[in-house]
Amino acid sequence: MIPMTELRRFALPHAYAQGVPGDVVHRVLRNVTEDAEGEDPGGWTREWSSLAKAAEARGRDLDAVRYYTMARFPYVDGPARQAAQTGGVEAFDRWRKRVRGISRLDLPFDGAGFACWAAGLSQRSRLPLILVLGGVTSTKEQWAPVLAGADRLGAAVVVTELPGVGENMLTYGTDSTRMLIHLVDLLGRAADASRTCVVGLSFGGHLALRHALEDDRIRGLALAGAPVRDVFLRAANHTPLPRLMTQTLSHVMRTPVDRLPAALADWGVDEAELARLRTSVAYAASRDDEVAPPSDVRLLERTVPHLRLVENDALGTRPEQAAETRLWLLSQALRMAGTANGVRRAASARVRVLPARRRLAGTSAGAPA
Repeated sequence: MIPMTELRRFALPHAYAQGVPGDVVHRVLRNVTEDAEGEDPGGWTREWSSLAKAAEARGRDLDAVRYYTMARFPYVDGPARQAAQTGGVEAFDRWRKRVRGISRLDLPFDGAGFACWAAGLSQRSRLPLILVLGGVTSTKEQWAPVLAGADRLGAAVVVTELPGVGENMLTYGTDSTRMLIHLVDLLGRAADASRTCVVGLSFGGHLALRHALEDDRIRGLALAGAPVRDVFLRAANHTPLPRLMTQTLSHVMRTPVDRLPAALADWGVDEAELARLRTSVAYAASRDDEVAPPSDVRLLERTVPHLRLVENDALGTRPEQAAETRLWLLSQALRMAGTANGVRRAASARVRVLPARRRLAGTSAGAPA
């Protein structure tokens, strides 16, 4: 069982990244109790699922997606979280049919398969490709706002999940780059794959980094909190990691917790590999990140030839900062893909976020610039 203290701590930035209002987050956190599980009163999944069902009853499907996504956090471990996972996908499907322009891709691969949400794909007018990949707790449905605005960005946008996350039935491992290479191959029929930029969060960013080392179609990487080497060295040396992290990795890798140190030992990216990276990298870092600590950031600074770096005291711990970071990542990806019109629109959206930030008192951390 995941300790409630860790569940609360890691869920906060996860909720803000989706645009869940702060008052809603804190109300749920007050209601959940340490000893409640699943559908029990006070249970994590029940409290969030109740909000999702109420939102569905009011026809607010996008809110329902957000609440169901929180209900299944950090991963599906039983019937209650599976129901939340299914509910989130179904609510998203209803929402995207009203928005229009967003399609679903179900792709078989290696005897299993994975799914994507896509916008802007066209065989007649192939646009640069923005591929979005979350971390080990992030579902593809979280990126609804980006998909909804894709027609104004001058790029095709495709969102998928890491192996083992959400609807991705593959196993997360050192060979997961094969999935991304296969995906870019397929998307090249309806997008300009030679101008592919990947937006990667946390472990999704790490996979994107390794993908770029193998695939010269990747023109740019826009990463946030992506582990590079440190966390894998710590795991290999049996240094304790947060329990939520180890249990989630165990789930997506289908590897027992006691075997994770050996399984993760060779996952780090070393100096020589980073030095030969020709892809432009934009990286948003947090100085107190447990997954991608400052030592990883300094490693990138020493080795990556084309790096644009922004640092904050803590990423995603305030709603407006999470929104601004998402917009910064998107604008950097569009800039590297060469879609000037999209950059202007993303920058304009980012400016609209800033006044709300300045109205808040006591903001000590700088926002990504």
